[in-house]
Amino acid sequence: MTGRLQYLVALLAAIALTAVGCTENSPESSGVSTSELSATAEPTGMPVAEAEVDFQAGIDEATAFAASQGIEVSIAVIDRELDDEAVNGAAADTPIFGASLVKLFLADNLLQRQRAGEFALSAQDRSLLEAMLVSSDDAAADSLYSRFGGEAMVSEVAQRYRLPSVAPTAEAGSWELTTMSARDVARYYDRFLTTLPTADRDYVVGLLRASTMIARDGFDQFFGIPTALPGLTLAIKQGWMCCPRDTSYLHTTGILGSDNRYTVAILSGNPGVVESGFSTELLSQITALVFPPGSIAG
Repeated sequence: MTGRLQYLVALLAAIALTAVGCTENSPESSGVSTSELSATAEPTGMPVAEAEVDFQAGIDEATAFAASQGIEVSIAVIDRELDDEAVNGAAADTPIFGASLVKLFLADNLLQRQRAGEFALSAQDRSLLEAMLVSSDDAAADSLYSRFGGEAMVSEVAQRYRLPSVAPTAEAGSWELTTMSARDVARYYDRFLTTLPTADRDYVVGLLRASTMIARDGFDQFFGIPTALPGLTLAIKQGWMCCPRDTSYLHTTGILGSDNRYTVAILSGNPGVVESGFSTELLSQITALVFPPGSIAG
């Protein structure tokens, strides 16, 4: 039985039970006034089941809409509670330039090496790490990438988390040309949450939850996930870049919910667009099709 059919059956059953209750135990038939009933009723304490979300249907719709707008999109969503993964077919495994998403891997590598006793991050380096994630500071990433191993930092993370699409660039210093797929980014978040020691996990999630609306370069990075899901607890990392291979790139990714239940990556390329007029509104619409209003809470 599909998730939507299960939800419909449950809804019809609830309506039927409500109707019976209204007939047999209404205030009029029992002699108890509505005001008295409201004053004396006690909460049952029974949990309210959350309906399953059909992410696949939303992903398919979002992919079709993106294609109609000339945008190539890769989408992956993981429900960590149900251990369920939904993607838009082969597109979700197609490597794409990650732009600022690679900053996640740089931070992870630094924390891993510190845990291993290779070095202790200085206060200045920790400040750069934080700026790199919170305000997507490119200069901070440049400094850390050049001083702590560059491409080897990316390779270490790709191997440790088993992310086959993640590959460092052959162009020295050009960390933004690291490739990755939507499926691997969503899996990275999932495996990061599962395997990292609590202190480092909470530290990074806290930084991603503190992402500023305006990035260090002046770009408004509240597109996609934060626009489509206002009010939800979010830990996000966004990416934007123009214009390798005559394409502009725009990515929205993160961890959703106060319980970190969902991880998501929506990566996009707009071929032929060689100006920095990024389609942030379109990517927000695409994201809203994957996560319709009220579909998840937390």
